Amino acid sequence: MRSHPSRQQSVVFFSDIVGYTRLMGEDEDRAFELMKQNLEIHQDILSRHNGQIIKELGDGILATFQTVEEALNASLAIQSRLESEAAIKIRIGLHCGEIIFDQGDVFGDAVNIAARIQGIGMPTCVLFSSKVLEQIPTDTSFSWVKLGGFSLKNVKNSVELYALSNPPVVVPKRAEIIKNIRYQERSPWKLWAAVAIIVALTITLIYSFLNNTSVWEKEKSVAVLPFTNITINSDQEFFAEGLTEDIISQVSKIESIKVISKDAVEGFKGDKLPLDSVAKVLDVTTVLKGSVQWIADKIRINVQLIDPAENRNLWAETYNRDASDIFKVQADIATEIARVLNSSLSSEERSQLSKTQTSSFDAYELHLKGRELYSNYSRESIWEAIDYYKQAIDIDPNYALAYASLADSYAQLIYFSEGDQWLDSSMEASAKALALDPYLAEGFKAQGNVYYYKGQSEYAKISFEKAIVLNPNLSSAIGNLATVYFVSGNLPEALKLQLKSATLNPTNFLPYQISGWIYRVLDQFEESEVWLNRSLDILPDPVTIEQLAFIEIEKGDNEKALSLVSDIFEDQKDSTALDYTVAGTIAFFAESDEIARLYLEKSIEKTPASLQDEYFTSPILLAYILAQSGERLESNTLVEQGIQIREDAIENYGDDFNLFLDLAQLYAIKGSKSESVAYLALAEEKGMRDDFYITHNPIFKRYLKDPTILSVLSKIDKSRIQANQELQSNDLLRSR
Repeated sequence: MRSHPSRQQSVVFFSDIVGYTRLMGEDEDRAFELMKQNLEIHQDILSRHNGQIIKELGDGILATFQTVEEALNASLAIQSRLESEAAIKIRIGLHCGEIIFDQGDVFGDAVNIAARIQGIGMPTCVLFSSKVLEQIPTDTSFSWVKLGGFSLKNVKNSVELYALSNPPVVVPKRAEIIKNIRYQERSPWKLWAAVAIIVALTITLIYSFLNNTSVWEKEKSVAVLPFTNITINSDQEFFAEGLTEDIISQVSKIESIKVISKDAVEGFKGDKLPLDSVAKVLDVTTVLKGSVQWIADKIRINVQLIDPAENRNLWAETYNRDASDIFKVQADIATEIARVLNSSLSSEERSQLSKTQTSSFDAYELHLKGRELYSNYSRESIWEAIDYYKQAIDIDPNYALAYASLADSYAQLIYFSEGDQWLDSSMEASAKALALDPYLAEGFKAQGNVYYYKGQSEYAKISFEKAIVLNPNLSSAIGNLATVYFVSGNLPEALKLQLKSATLNPTNFLPYQISGWIYRVLDQFEESEVWLNRSLDILPDPVTIEQLAFIEIEKGDNEKALSLVSDIFEDQKDSTALDYTVAGTIAFFAESDEIARLYLEKSIEKTPASLQDEYFTSPILLAYILAQSGERLESNTLVEQGIQIREDAIENYGDDFNLFLDLAQLYAIKGSKSESVAYLALAEEKGMRDDFYITHNPIFKRYLKDPTILSVLSKIDKSRIQANQELQSNDLLRSR
């Protein structure tokens, strides 16, 4: 059985043999023997100090420890053992942080930083970061020297480094470290590579001059507009739409290029808006237009990559291919976009682009039809999509992407009250997808969705992170990961991802709404209003209006908050249960019980089945109003029902703070103070960072001086201050 990935704090240890490459060139057999001897010494000493060797990296060793003391003792013991070995001189780097353990390997920033620290060391030294220093015991026998801050390759912030000074290790000078960094950046052995680059650049410049082109210097970004179907048979429309989505997916795998999501470009299908206006709306520097035509059993695909600002073609091509070549055409288009935008492809990106979805064009067509139906997002269309995916899999049982799409469809059934059992079917389908293709971003995204729906936030986080590593522009995974961070209380990370999601899907109201929501929780009301109003400009969603009303309530203007309720029903022909719930919630927190009761009762009338929904809050607020008006029997019925539903849900969704907050409110209405404040404390532990639901909540008014609640509010306040400081240092409070 495949083990689940796990995340934990660890000390990362990196070592390598200094001068090993030169030795390999002089005496390969001798170099191999030294590497073997070095490994044996590491295995012996690391095992004595509870170190775990993760893998051998040629002449290097990657290991992890649970404590800093064990890592330093092991490092010192290894250097002591090697002191008498003139032929083996190693350098060691240590760093602490959260890393992901998965299938015998480790991932995370801490691994990268430890590798960089080791790489700039000198022979017989042990370098470590300030994160390691923080965990050295106070009564230690270790001694060290501060070397100062250093800028390490691919590490965003400067890293404070220290050198262990216990004999026999050597303490390098700061100048030596800086020289080593510069040497690595401009090392003499790269001379011929530099010459080759110069020659290549010269050829490129000559080619550019002869072809009247220039090296792309603008932002690397593209919007792939919906391809036009110019085939007489309109039944082939799905193929043009599917091809558009697949090309977007291909280009999205290139990390250096910002690619607008399919949802964002969908609104420009057949649009006659000038391309420079389209580019401005989508905030891109280039636009790809295309058309698809079937000629007998062949496909003709025309594409143009355009710079709208300068109104010029950057690249154009016509592909006349057999249907079976469709995946190669998609890869070629993505590769050409990268070439024109001056983006170098890594070997991993080339490998991802060269993958084919399936060996069967019939299976591919069925999958495209399924995706078209899935995008309609109704109960009936989801079931029809599932049928198409199953047909595709029957034709090609190795069709990994079809399994991932099937997993997505099964998971979405939960929103149509089809039952939680389909989450197991979804997990099974995503597991099959990843078994067939362990590097399928869509498979990890589908897996992450199910983990999130099951309340397993940590597993969801890991799955979404893997999806984004494989497809850096996969906006759905980015948005979902942001949500996981939001509900787990990591607001800076949630905001960072939502802002990125907004750039990839600029016509979607949701990233703007949640960004505004986060800014409100952080008491940055002015910034919050900017983002919430942006969201309203795209779509007048009731939750956005609710957040704006909460700001007014926090400012002390309940009347203005109530005035926003009418905006929810403006131009509405048939108001939804959500509309009434939000209207009732605003009125409730604005302390207008009569208005709140009216709307809350309407929300329940609209969807009586929602009384069994653990996330339906109208019955909780209504129960309080009923209790205040003396209708205890009706209130108690709602309270007992709500408690039972949420306590049952916690067994399956224990990580969601909303369930604990709801129980705190229900027990407060019931008059059980101890249970109420205990659940509030648990809500904060689970990630609740919005003290509005405590300080401005009529339900908790009589408990606000309770020591436990005061402690909860203090913790939330400290988290808010820390989050604001982190945002300021990360420059996320950017200009609007």
